[in-house]
Amino acid sequence: MSMRVVTDWIVAGGTLVLAAVAIFQETIRGWFYRPTFSVTTSTEPPHCVSVPVANALGPLGDLIYLRVWIENTGNAAARNVEVYASELRRLRAEGSWERVEAFPIMNLRWANAGGTMYWPIIVPGMGKHCDVAHITDPARRAALREDSPKLSLGADKASMAFDLIAAPNHKGHIVGPGQYQLDILVAAENAMPVMKTLQISLDGKWDPDEATMLRDHVGIRVI
Repeated sequence: MSMRVVTDWIVAGGTLVLAAVAIFQETIRGWFYRPTFSVTTSTEPPHCVSVPVANALGPLGDLIYLRVWIENTGNAAARNVEVYASELRRLRAEGSWERVEAFPIMNLRWANAGGTMYWPIIVPGMGKHCDVAHITDPARRAALREDSPKLSLGADKASMAFDLIAAPNHKGHIVGPGQYQLDILVAAENAMPVMKTLQISLDGKWDPDEATMLRDHVGIRVI
């Protein structure tokens, strides 16, 4: 085989390699650069906070928000990030976990974002809070339209509403005091879903002081 033929083969091979790289560069890049997620929280600010709510007629009261921190620990920007609530379980008296059948599975809302389902971008090393649930002052529950007759809660018992992207008419997103586990999936347009389980406790007592509520009456952690 002549040197010229060998050279032609080398040039042709190089051209094919360059063409393949040009076509599949995003796939190849994805082998080495990708977003990954960590999910953390604690029952204290800034993850959990008291937030005043109001309408055109004036203040409606305070809500205690439970949030998780979604951080991109990878080496590429995560695009169109979402957090999906896939199952809610309640602890039974004998110690087993029972699925809450009325709970509707759907996306959670990003904090302070007006009900946004997808967060456009989270760059490496940065994060964003996602609302998980909030506890309502029992005295203001009816005014906030979070009174669920099915729960038969007394006027002094606090309830908890999960911050789903849409509140269902049957109010299955509202629960009473108890111990709960919530499975969530964190995913993005360019990242595979990561599943985490949150353990949430609510004793049903309400205190207008944020520190007291977060210390004594409600809790959230990643398990």
